[in-house]
Amino acid sequence: VVGPVVEELTYRGLGITLLAPYGRWLAIVGTGVLFGLAHGLLIDLPVLVVFGIAVGWVRVRTSSVYPGMLLHGTFNGVALLASVLVAH
Repeated sequence: VVGPVVEELTYRGLGITLLAPYGRWLAIVGTGVLFGLAHGLLIDLPVLVVFGIAVGWVRVRTSSVYPGMLLHGTFNGVALLASVLVAH
């Protein structure tokens, strides 16, 4: 629960706000790439970057980090459930 909140405040809140003067798409794609790289999982990098860009788009579209927090929490929950199911 804490991870999605902190990451959304960091990447989509602060990150997009700081990069927005350079263009909306640079802010969205830039924070998406940084989000993916920050996880340090090369095998998951494409999925994480696409997810980061999608949530960045939601942030810009809604002018709020709250929908992204909900999406991020749901994404993490589904990923955790999938990993548990695959392990069994």
